[in-house]
Amino acid sequence: MASQPDPATMPIVEHLTELRRRIIICGAAVLAAFCLAYAFSKPLLRILLAPIDETLPAGSKLAILKVQEAFVTKLKVALLAALVAAFPVIIHQVWGFVLPALKKTEVKLAAVLILSSSILFAAGITFAYFAVLPYAFSFFLANAQGLASPTLSLGFYIGFCARMLLAFGAVFQMPLVIVFLVRTGLVPLAKVRSARKYAIVIIFTVAAILTPPDVFTQILMAVPLVALYEISILAAALFAKRA
Repeated sequence: MASQPDPATMPIVEHLTELRRRIIICGAAVLAAFCLAYAFSKPLLRILLAPIDETLPAGSKLAILKVQEAFVTKLKVALLAALVAAFPVIIHQVWGFVLPALKKTEVKLAAVLILSSSILFAAGITFAYFAVLPYAFSFFLANAQGLASPTLSLGFYIGFCARMLLAFGAVFQMPLVIVFLVRTGLVPLAKVRSARKYAIVIIFTVAAILTPPDVFTQILMAVPLVALYEISILAAALFAKRA
């Protein structure tokens, strides 16, 4: 088997070629998962509807405001499922592109990083689905009682769910990223600890960007992220290189 070229001596063209190859692999994985997920889009849609079904008033249902909305919504559901299903392949390609630039001793972390990324992604989605979405919907609909009857769009609801699920799956990668940076010596552990107050500001800013424009959902994301940051510091201290 031919040995791989040293990443440190690879010209920029080869780096771009390698990046393109990995992007194509990710795209192929998402496309294959999308085709499969679309065949099961209705059952998947029912799963996504569960949090809102439990909070809507009796007899209420989501509305379809556009002729094509039901079809487009099925596409959104299939794409969401495809991104979730293809995440192990995507993260494998991401770490595969990053790791060759590290020392050989660090490349041994590849399997651990890929597995940990997948677990954290699944944990973020699970937390959002079971803890954040039902609580958020209950809070928002409770504020409408006595003022108006809720008429929610199916497309808007699925878009809201997809954004929240993927956002939580992504931000739950933070402990792994911080451990990786500290373990490889790119960021000193003391720097991570001293940057706590700045990290909290950044966390609330990121939560404001990733969530809908209301304070409640921003807090629902930011508070777990602050906790994750503290966990990240502990994990980084545990796995940091010993002098």
